[in-house]
Amino acid sequence: MIYVGIDVSSEKHNFMIMNHENKFYSKESIEIPNDELGYKKLHKSIQEFCGATKDYKVRIGLESTAFYHITIVAYLTRMKYEVMVINPSLVTDYKKGRKVHSAKNDNLDAIAICKFLKDPETEFIPYTSISYHSEALKSLSRERYRLVKRLSQEKLRIYRLITLIFPEYLKLFTNIYKGCPKEIITKYPSPNKIKTAHISTLSDMLHGGCKTNAEHLHDVASKSIGKSDDYLSFELIKSYSCLDFIQSQIDSYDEKIKEIIDSSNTKIMTIPGIGYTTASLILGEIGDLSKFKSADSIVAYAGIDTNIYESGKNVGKSKYITKKGSSYLRYALYQAAKVCWIFDSQFNSYYLKKKSENKHHYVILGHIMKKLIKVVYSVLKYNKEYYIPQK
Repeated sequence: MIYVGIDVSSEKHNFMIMNHENKFYSKESIEIPNDELGYKKLHKSIQEFCGATKDYKVRIGLESTAFYHITIVAYLTRMKYEVMVINPSLVTDYKKGRKVHSAKNDNLDAIAICKFLKDPETEFIPYTSISYHSEALKSLSRERYRLVKRLSQEKLRIYRLITLIFPEYLKLFTNIYKGCPKEIITKYPSPNKIKTAHISTLSDMLHGGCKTNAEHLHDVASKSIGKSDDYLSFELIKSYSCLDFIQSQIDSYDEKIKEIIDSSNTKIMTIPGIGYTTASLILGEIGDLSKFKSADSIVAYAGIDTNIYESGKNVGKSKYITKKGSSYLRYALYQAAKVCWIFDSQFNSYYLKKKSENKHHYVILGHIMKKLIKVVYSVLKYNKEYYIPQK
């Protein structure tokens, strides 16, 4: 077996090639640029070493980075190599446990990855098409999550501006972010401008669902204590434009996420409380299920396990979750837990049981999140639809 360790960085990569007898292709790591010529040089070096050793079984390992590893992994998989994207903490722990080296440099890191791959305790998990779907969903769902946060921030900005410009307007409508409330305030972005608007024009803009009418709106605007400064009106109009843009981006991401999930043939959405949005976060954050030995491993990865303290004969368990691992996965599970206990009889019975034990609502949701992970693990592992056993 040939082992290739690649130390990845933004503009260059360093690699070492080693066989099962710990013989290396070169004395020092070889540096290649992060481009096609560099990748071809890596491929040529691997093939040369395979030819020299008459060993054509190759395993390649590199550490996961924010995104720098993605293009080289894509190239190597196209060339039909088995590639493992490794959690950097695993390599760090390996180096510490075996005292491979104390210093950190590109040469020693590439060697450490080779030896990590060769270690019999290492479970080699190759990058697959499943990894691709997971990678795509992880990237898309995380960006969507950030866009939703930006949308909330823009709504707060609009609320603040209207509070300054026309505070009474907020009491006239239940939702100022769309429909006729948005149409009116962007066309007449101050009380003074609303006062100058014709009653019939305001009537045409208001629909039957509004709890106010044109005459009342006109009257409220004439008595408003708000500021009619032009710069505030300008900011308000631009904020609504930003809101529309962000929402259009979210809609586009939703379409792409739906397309990928539908093509993956996953059964995860048969679980009550899990739709496309939560499914994309869960599938993207979990990735390749074979990385986890059990559902409990995912519980720990989501950071909803509790700390256990041991000292002599005293063993204590924290009442707080660790919150380590993926906050995105934790968020998705929480959103699903809020819904599934309402629509699923098993989760509902569990919720009511915990409620009878005087558990707080949010404590119960934490327990449901753990149970939900077990269900998700089973559905993904066996690729079977979730169903409630009939009594």
